This record gives sequence, C-alpha cells and structure tokens, in this order.
Amino acid sequence: MRITTLGTSHGDHTYCRFNSSTLVEISQSLYLIDAGAPANALMIRAEKDFHKLKAVFMTHMHEDHAGGLTGIIKSLLKRPQADQHTHIFLSEKAAIAGLEGWLKAIHLKWPSPLVSVNVTQQGCVFSDDYVKMTAVGTNHIKSTDGPVSFSYLLESEGKRVVFTGDLGGDFSDFPDIVIKEPCDLCICEMTHFRPEIALPVLKMCPIHRLVFNHIHNPWHGEGEKTLRDIFASLPYPFDIAHDGDVFDI
Repeated sequence: MRITTLGTSHGDHTYCRFNSSTLVEISQSLYLIDAGAPANALMIRAEKDFHKLKAVFMTHMHEDHAGGLTGIIKSLLKRPQADQHTHIFLSEKAAIAGLEGWLKAIHLKWPSPLVSVNVTQQGCVFSDDYVKMTAVGTNHIKSTDGPVSFSYLLESEGKRVVFTGDLGGDFSDFPDIVIKEPCDLCICEMTHFRPEIALPVLKMCPIHRLVFNHIHNPWHGEGEKTLRDIFASLPYPFDIAHDGDVFDI
C-alpha cells in the first residue's frame, strides 16, 4: 500500500502547500480521501491514471476539502476506459444538488454512468476486492441531522490506516478506533486544536506511525521544528506531511 499526500495545507493554499487531498494506491486501484484543489492537477503531475480511481471519500464538504472535486470528475469523464467506474461519497445529502448543479453549469455531461454519488453514513461505507472503508462521525461540523463530518478507517492487506479528517477544537472526537485498536498509520490533521491538547491522547494510542497533515500556518517553514519539539515525547515515529510525500506501508 502506498499513500501520497497530494495536498497538505489548512483552509487556504500557502506558498508551499495546496488544499487537502490524499491518494491511496493498492495493487492497480486508487482511492482518494478529500479532493481539495487542485487535486486532479496533482494526480496528473504524479502521473496517476484516473480510470484506476475506484472511490473518493469526502471527510466533509468545506471548500478546502471539496473544492477540487469537480476537477476530479472532469478528469474521470474526459478519457474513459472500459469497465471504469468511480464511487464518490459526499458527507451530507445537501451537497448532492450543489454538486450536480455546478457540474451542469460548467457543461459536463451529467449524470454519467462512469460515476455514482453516494452519501456517507456511519459504519462501513465501501468495500471491494482490496479495501474496506468505515466512517466515524466527528464534531468538526455541528448538525442536528447526524454526523456530516467524518474520520475514515481503511483496512487492506491486513493493515489499518486512519484518516482523521478535521476535528473539533478540544480533540475529544479523535476517533476511538485509533485509541482502542492498533493502527499501522494514522494521518491526523494539525489545524483545529492546540498540539498540547492532543499530545496526551496521542501518547496512549497504539499507533505504529503518525503523519500530521492539514498543516496550519504556525507549523510551516521554521515552525516545523517547534511542532517536532512538542511531539518529541511520542513513543512512536511521526512525520509532518508535505505535498507529494509518499508513505509505504
């Protein structure tokens, strides 16, 4: 399994980071977690084949995570191949009409048999021959209609990988699936909480390797050293992701 952090910034692009998107490669299949702009351009630059993209999972619908989704769909429709199909999982039902309206507004042929749009619910949302994907609600976006922001657990090849998505400011919604069961890799956002709040929780987690993603401005450039110093007492290795970083599991 190979994981590439295509875009690693917070809510805005910066001089060295684009918005959030993370690509998973397993065998000949691709899976995308979030589609912050310019996700399709970054896939093209990394020489990834769109017809291999089996599913896209949105942790939530904020623009920095979803702003590149129409570009991904455009690339999927442009040069299709036989038996190509991609499942897209939006985090809330209200997003479907907005996505469909914008796809029609930019004159893409929609709907398309190449793409199916689904709404994420808690629990197992997707499985195929290579992966099982489970969604866990977070508190990042408050809603009276149930969770509309999610963490994801990806299980494949006997490995467990967790993508936290964006979390609440008190870190209380850091997913229990990381706290209670061993995790080969946890990709954790680093914008919406103070590191000092997260440190004691992360210390007790049975994580084999931690990658901080969705990096806030204070931790860019020289700020990386400060962040590394704060988390130096973690009992396992950790990395601070940059655009284009590759992690093999």
